[in-house]
Amino acid sequence: MPSARIHEAIAKEVNKNKGFDELLLRIGTVAPDCWRNVEPKNGTKDKYLTHFWDFRVKNGQANDYTEFYMKYYNYLSNPFYFGYLIHLIVDQYWKTYIDPKYEMVKDGIKGFRLKNGKFHNDENWWGYFDSLKMQRKIAKIYGLGELPINQSDLVNFTCNIDELNLNGLFGPNGTLNYINKEIMASDEESEIYDINEVISDIYKTKEYVEEELTKLALLKENSINKIKIAVDIDDTILSTKELEKLYWKEFLLENPQIDDNKEYEWGDIELSMFWSQYREKVAFGEAKPYVGKALNELIKRGYVVDLLSARPLEKYASLKQKLVNHFELKGINYRYINLGFYSKKEFLKEHGYNILIDNDMKYILEAESVGVISILYGNNSDYKGYQTDDWNQIPKLIDKILEKRFNYEKSYCRDIISNKVK
Repeated sequence: MPSARIHEAIAKEVNKNKGFDELLLRIGTVAPDCWRNVEPKNGTKDKYLTHFWDFRVKNGQANDYTEFYMKYYNYLSNPFYFGYLIHLIVDQYWKTYIDPKYEMVKDGIKGFRLKNGKFHNDENWWGYFDSLKMQRKIAKIYGLGELPINQSDLVNFTCNIDELNLNGLFGPNGTLNYINKEIMASDEESEIYDINEVISDIYKTKEYVEEELTKLALLKENSINKIKIAVDIDDTILSTKELEKLYWKEFLLENPQIDDNKEYEWGDIELSMFWSQYREKVAFGEAKPYVGKALNELIKRGYVVDLLSARPLEKYASLKQKLVNHFELKGINYRYINLGFYSKKEFLKEHGYNILIDNDMKYILEAESVGVISILYGNNSDYKGYQTDDWNQIPKLIDKILEKRFNYEKSYCRDIISNKVK
């Protein structure tokens, strides 16, 4: 995989046609690897999360930079976000086209080839120790000086990337300080990398990044006219409350001192004890009847179907991977899973969703306040909008919604034409 200084060098090359703040761009393009410096107990210490790994791809490198782009395209004028996107594209290219040039198999053992033709099978030595020598040369050639290690040192820095834990990036134990200390040492000659070849690869990668950026922009434009449906996960797709009730009974049996008749609220020690013990078990309930069939029907019609959950990423271990595997097992298909975002209402608005399916009236009303038509999964006699507790009925309700919208738009256009004629 490309090392930090290669990521920075490629970002600098791409930036020649962009004019971003170079410092923020460089920090953004090394940020995805800061997962290494996050506390192990934290759910966001996850390379696959920061790299938008597509777990539906079973073989090979699977950084889904398209997913990052489609989630954060409104923020790509921010150099930090743009640098982050470059990192994901570069990783994919390097793993596919560059790394194989150095890899070889000898006597059934996978390793890599030195410049003198000899074989070496210590992957850590290849990816770390010898790589440092080459990175020092890259830093000199591209003028990559030290990076500030504290967030407070950066003017105009903003980042709300849900998948990224900034604690691993900043501070004395963060990635930026590691780069300063480990990669700025004295110069040595690499036994693997020819510096001229690496520079040539940097330029080729820069051209690939620019091609992919053009494709991503076109993909976004082509998606504008598609019907976009957002579907909540907990108690809409998965039976979460049922599991919560089941494990609460088990919890009470194990803790007889807890009063079952008391109404507990968030922040109560009893609830904290329960969720610390059962959070992972409650998170992956049975799928609601017919949900897989209904989502497949919507996808078949050409609609975009994305899943949403505001579950706190820092409290789960490998949440995205587990959800992907769970949904595969249950036959539930979708485009992307969006996790941990700060506001469902703002997310729906920013990304132009047309329809929300959710079990919670709070989010139903919030969505409607920003023009998103909602379907309440459940029954509420006080709610006058679309609702059902049967996934078999969901495609029919969406037909009704779209038919009403089409008739409205048709009538609106007819009125405009009529007024123009007058």
